[in-house]
Amino acid sequence: MSLNAELELELKNRGADWLSFVDISHLSIDQTKGYRSAILIGLVLSPEYLQKVTDTSDYVREMIRCKRIHEDEFHLKELQADQLADYLAHYLTQKGYPAYSQSEDSIYLTGFYNEKTKSTPLPHKTIARLAGLGWIGKHNLLVTPEYGSAICMCTVLTDAPITTHSVEVPLSAQCGACGICQVICADHAIKGKAWDVTTSRDGVVDVYKCTTCFKCVVHCPWTQKYIRKNGGH
Repeated sequence: MSLNAELELELKNRGADWLSFVDISHLSIDQTKGYRSAILIGLVLSPEYLQKVTDTSDYVREMIRCKRIHEDEFHLKELQADQLADYLAHYLTQKGYPAYSQSEDSIYLTGFYNEKTKSTPLPHKTIARLAGLGWIGKHNLLVTPEYGSAICMCTVLTDAPITTHSVEVPLSAQCGACGICQVICADHAIKGKAWDVTTSRDGVVDVYKCTTCFKCVVHCPWTQKYIRKNGGH
């Protein structure tokens, strides 16, 4: 069994929906910390959950008010993705391969997260784009043709001898004239500009205004397409 297959089996048995093995050797050392490869771990949000959020006005605010945010599926899957990344990094280092988890705790503890700018040198969505999984939408989140933005991700950087790839030309934004995420954003954080490689994050979204209400995720037409395809209305 190849190392790729071994890791995929190990992580899927622990709840991951997919793994992508991505070449990042062409990126700057500031982004990669000197590692050559990245392993992207993905979990998909359930269509039932997404339909509930779609149908519930101010879902996140209500969950916070009722002190039930710890029960929220997105919150739980974000934690799970981080835990899987920490587990995978430990699994690889136990085998003698250098590895670094980009979980929230890890990037905070190692200074890989800039709290002032709310940024990290190598976001998970950048690795996902290099894997050919999707594009950056007008809400500054990854959009995939299959799941929309209904995913949680975390990554592990490593020099383990895995087989990697990266697409030569990542998918360009497929948002077109759609601006639902900007219209629905009560915080006016989304600026309505399509992202491309020449666009800065701040040209697309004001992260200091964003309150993570989640409306831009569930109302994205690509997420809604995923919901409808899997039993939503």
